[in-house]
Amino acid sequence: MNTLIITGERSSENYASLLIDELKKLGSFKFFTICSTILESKSEKLADFRDISVIGAKEALPILKKAVKILKNTKEAIKNREIELIILLDFPEFNLKIAKYAKKLGKKVVYYITPQVWAWRKYRIKQLAKYADMIIPILPFERFFFKLNNLSKVSYLGHPLVDILHDKIGKHKQENVILLMPGSRKSEIELNSEVIFKAAQIINNRTNKFKFVWIYPKHLPGSLKEKILKRYDFIEIGENPHEYMDKAYFGILKSGTTTLEAAMFGLPMVVVYKVSPSTYRIGKILVRNVRFISLPNLISGEEIVKELIQNDATEKKIVEEFFKVHNNTTVYENMKLKLKGLKNILGEYPVTEKIAKKIVSIL
Repeated sequence: MNTLIITGERSSENYASLLIDELKKLGSFKFFTICSTILESKSEKLADFRDISVIGAKEALPILKKAVKILKNTKEAIKNREIELIILLDFPEFNLKIAKYAKKLGKKVVYYITPQVWAWRKYRIKQLAKYADMIIPILPFERFFFKLNNLSKVSYLGHPLVDILHDKIGKHKQENVILLMPGSRKSEIELNSEVIFKAAQIINNRTNKFKFVWIYPKHLPGSLKEKILKRYDFIEIGENPHEYMDKAYFGILKSGTTTLEAAMFGLPMVVVYKVSPSTYRIGKILVRNVRFISLPNLISGEEIVKELIQNDATEKKIVEEFFKVHNNTTVYENMKLKLKGLKNILGEYPVTEKIAKKIVSIL
């Protein structure tokens, strides 16, 4: 079966890679993808999402022309390559347009990793109901949200991180490492790295006992890394984020999937989130009734980790939060315990195998 899978960022692409492996066990599939590098060897690549994946309205303007072209080419591929199944992972600005088009052609559409309609653009629930044959959310509270909003065709089977991390937790002894992860996109790093690295510099000057490790995304050019590190030569580069999440003492992390990964390792952290001023203003208008932005807090329903958002994301406040946790063993251990507890509500291994079987059931 000719199958199109569209991802919009690295974590979704990792989940899609697991899904491809499981679907291949269940039938004869030929995969076409919009991806970066992870799926290249497993599929025929139609386009690279890095050309059109940004956060914020201002950041989207320069890539609009390219996005329109990729959208047009993708629609043509669905028709001309006789693609029968479309699996969409998050990336709603692009993917909902594809879902609408595919549904018109009578194709099977699975929306795996749903848009955050519980936070903003709630009208997209109607689009999901209209264009998707199956909806597969990955956050525990999303199944209840969709049920309350009378959305059928929803199957919650757990979070694919369970599969990715099930054999990686607890493999290393803790070291005096502070993990720094300002983002996986160039724009995220440009907005978040300075405040995170300045805070790291202050902590380094005050303690002189920690190693500071930045997991630099492999898919980004080395020139960006070199430019930033000229000002922060005490920071080391690490390659394997999960290894460092397992052995680090503390993390200073940009909000995103990374925070949930770190939580599953029980890594105490402070979460930082900065976007462009215009994007933040628009977000404040659109996002309603959401208390938290970080996944550990959203899933638990309480503030386990401190969130420092936009103007609150200063090196001074990051440093304050670090020492608040570092100087109180009880606070540190309680945070660690609560974060580890999240693993128990994200589903039982293996998750992706169940998802693949569910998808095949509608074909």
